[in-house]
This record gives sequence, structure tokens and C-alpha cells, in this order.
Amino acid sequence: MPEREIDWSPDLIHPKSVAGTALLGKACDVLELIGRSPGSLDQATLAEQTGIPRATLYRILAALISRGLIRADPRTQNYTLGFNFLDLAQNAWSSSDLASIASVELRRLRDLTGETAYLAVQEGCHVLSLGRFESVHSERSNARLGALKPMHCTSQGKSILAHLSDTQLEFALRTELAKFTDNTICDPEQLRAHLAVVRARGYAIDDEEIILGTRCVGTAILDPGGKPLAAISVAGPTFRITAQRAEQLGQELVEVAKRISDLLAPAIKSARHAPDGYKVWTKDAAFIGSAPHWDLRTRTLVWADLLAPAIRADGERPYMISLQDLSESINSICLVENGVAFAVGNDVVIDDLSGRQVRITGTPGISLKVLRVSPDREIWAAAFDAEANLSKIGPWQKQSGVKPAFELQGEVADLAFASDATLFATQPRRQCVYSLERKTGRRRKFADIPKVAGAPCALAVDEGFNPWIGLSDGWSVIKLNDSGEIERTVALPVPNPTGITFGGASLSELFVTSARTGLSRESLTKAPLSGHLLSIDVGERGLAEPIANA
Repeated sequence: MPEREIDWSPDLIHPKSVAGTALLGKACDVLELIGRSPGSLDQATLAEQTGIPRATLYRILAALISRGLIRADPRTQNYTLGFNFLDLAQNAWSSSDLASIASVELRRLRDLTGETAYLAVQEGCHVLSLGRFESVHSERSNARLGALKPMHCTSQGKSILAHLSDTQLEFALRTELAKFTDNTICDPEQLRAHLAVVRARGYAIDDEEIILGTRCVGTAILDPGGKPLAAISVAGPTFRITAQRAEQLGQELVEVAKRISDLLAPAIKSARHAPDGYKVWTKDAAFIGSAPHWDLRTRTLVWADLLAPAIRADGERPYMISLQDLSESINSICLVENGVAFAVGNDVVIDDLSGRQVRITGTPGISLKVLRVSPDREIWAAAFDAEANLSKIGPWQKQSGVKPAFELQGEVADLAFASDATLFATQPRRQCVYSLERKTGRRRKFADIPKVAGAPCALAVDEGFNPWIGLSDGWSVIKLNDSGEIERTVALPVPNPTGITFGGASLSELFVTSARTGLSRESLTKAPLSGHLLSIDVGERGLAEPIANA
């Protein structure tokens, strides 16, 4: 693969002339041109490109040669950078704690991945390449040291942008976002939504956004206050860095950046706290938090720990119902007039909150995965037949169990009603969201969610009947528009949201449950709020959840 490079002009961020320094500016122009085209420029070409008179140019060249900053090739008489210049550049690299520490990790990254590893810092509205360890492959990424590149379409730039303050971000994005390929994100609002995901998961991917055929993964190096100091990245051709491998590299880069941060300042703490605006409702985390429901009657958020098992309520009337006597986990819960109903295997148990429970036996081999209440106050269920790999969705009744209104191949993770006529269903393994129409029995694929975004699991619906989707391994909740396209992204401090619902006084708080079980120790270190009940005011009202008659 030929070397793919674009010359990002420093004119964009460095003024060419400063009062009283005209000759010095001309000398810098000469150095920049020679540095960018080593061994290919002679005096005539330099005079033509700089517009400097021959006599003045000759004196500048002589001065630079005497200082060892440039040298003339004895065979071609073309100019290249001098050895003294290279020594100075190496000293600049070595004297920096950031550079010297990063060099060890960059070399290790290069050896580990076989791809070119880079270090860059923000320079105005661009990123400036400071360090590079080249891939061993003949076909490789080979961006030049000292090159300036836009921030909005590079993994290094996006990883830095994701950690800037609102004011800094506005400054960095003050100019029009240039388009380089069909994948370049040029819309500022779309970019901001994308940056929220980058910030939540910890790394950015340049998916052929600046050069076709090249994919790059980068992450920011943060200071003790969570501000970006620099960024590291790994880049290579798309046939070697596949989308799946890019995700794996992202996790590795996050670890490398953390090590660099720790070495730079032992006091550095990775971003382990919920972003501003999040409220943590619980002192103790659940194993697998799930199925949150806002009870308008008591202004209380009712949810479940599926594995404990237990039903918990937080708000004006907190309580906890331990279900350990069941000796089995529960699958889902919903609110009923006299308490709560929860699914245990193929059965449904109704608890009146006074210690009395009634268990209704279901169909053997059919597991009730989801319970939801329809606008007409019926309990609906998604029942899964593992042997047939089939989900049956419909009203649940005490006497007859689930009466199927819809069937979907594969397991359904959640249901949510948009109206008395329509409901949504998520299928994580198929990466899709279905729209189900009760009156016609029609089912249609409402949205396909890219794997890179995460798996669609949890569901909630706002008052505009738009579905909101919690993305497992996606660190976020997305809002879909009428066309099934992502309209908004809400970043989360946890990787696996298992349940979402609207609540609060104005129904504009988005409550989120998540899983703690199944995460590695390293993942828990990065997301210590996993398993806790969280909420954030998203500024959009949700639909009030009805209470079942059962």
C-alpha cells in the first residue's frame, strides 16, 4: 500500500509573520519547506515557492547550513534537514516526560499489534504528531511527524475533543468541518453525539473518515483533572484493522493511556465518577439491576436485582423485598394495583407488599423473559421457547398464560408500549428493534443497530412515541426518530444498561439500571457505578407507565 499522506498546512494555526521578524519568518518558511520535502528541493525551487529574492535566500541557506540545521546533498545539491536539527528534535522528544514515557508504550503497542503507533497533542484546532513507531508491514500507515491533522475526523482528535469543556469544544469546532471521505462527520450536532459515545467508552475510531482504506483507533491521555494532555493511536489498513479488531484495540489503548497517565502523575485518577448531572440513588450495587418502573402513585422507582433476587424501591417510599426463599432468579417485574408482579422461570408471582405472595404456574419449557403493562392495563409478556428459539409476545392471563399476538425468531430482551396500538421489542443478538402493530398484527424491523454501537436491550418511550434504547456494551442510551435513525445519544458511566424508564416529577428523568455481574475487575474499576440505580434529567418527557389490573 503506498504511503498515504495529506499535508496539513501550519498556516491554519501559526501566523506567518510577526512584526519585526520578517527575516526570521523567511528562514522558518525555508525550514518548513525543506522539512516537508527532504532531498527534493534545490535553490531555484525554494526561490520559486517562497518568493524570497535569490540573494536573501542564499544568505538564509548559508546561515542554516552553518548551524547544521540543513545540509545540501553532495550529489544532487538538493536540501534536506541537517543532523543538528535532528539532534534538537530528538532532544525535544526525549526531554518531555510525556514523550519519553509514551515512547516505551508506543513501541510496545507497535510490537503487540504490528501496526504503526502514534502520539499527538492538540495544536489549536488540529492535532500535531509528536511520535511514531512504524509498523513492520510494507503496507502501513505512515503519517509524518510534525503533521497537523483536523480533529473531527481523526481518532486522536476525536478522543481529545471528547474530553474538552463545552467552551473549548466550541472553540475547536468554530470552523467548518471539512469533508474528506463519505464517512467524515461534518455535522456539528452529529459529531457532539458521537463524542459522547467516545467519552463514555474511552476511545475513538477513525473509520476511513480522513483516508479511505485506513482505520485508526485512538484514546486520550488525561491529567488528574480529567483534561486531555495528548492522545495515542494505532493505525493501519482496513483489511488488517477490521471493525471487530478496532474495538479490541480500543480496549488495549485505554489500558495503555491509563498506564501513561499513572506514570506521569501518580495522583491521576481515571474517569470513575458519573458525569455531571447523574444522580446515584443507591448505596449498594445490585448484581443484575433490571426492569425499572416509575410508580406515579408513590413517586417511587421500583426495580429488581434479578440475581439476588430482590425487588427494590427508591424514592419517597423506599422498600426492599428479598426473594431469596425462591432459590431461583427472577426475569422481570411490572407494577400492579396491589403491588408488583414478577416472572420466575415460566411462572408469575404477585406480591401485595405485605408479605403475601400468589404464584401462578405457567407452561413448562416456556420462560417469561419480559413483563410489561399495556395502556389498557393488561400485563403483556415476552415468552421464550428455547428449544424452538422463538419468542411469543402477547397478553398474559392467570388462567391461560400468554396469548400470542406476535412471534419473533430469537429471544426478546425488552418491550415498551408507544400507544394502545403499537409496541416496540428489542433483540440484542439480532441487533434490531421491532415495531409491532396490535390492530393489524403487522411486525416490521424498525431499526438495525450497528454492532459497534452496542446491543439494543432496554426500552423506554417518550411522549412523542419515540423509542429510547439502552445499548449493552455501548455505554449509552440512544433515541430513535420516526425513521429508526439515531437522533440523540446520552452517554452513561456504565457499559451495560439493562433497564431504562422515564420518571421523576416531570417524567423527564431517565432512570437506568445496569449489571455488575459478568464484568472483569478492570471493567469495574472503570465503571464502579455498574449495578447502581442512576438517573439523569434528559429534558424530554416520557410516557407515564400504567398500572396493571391484575
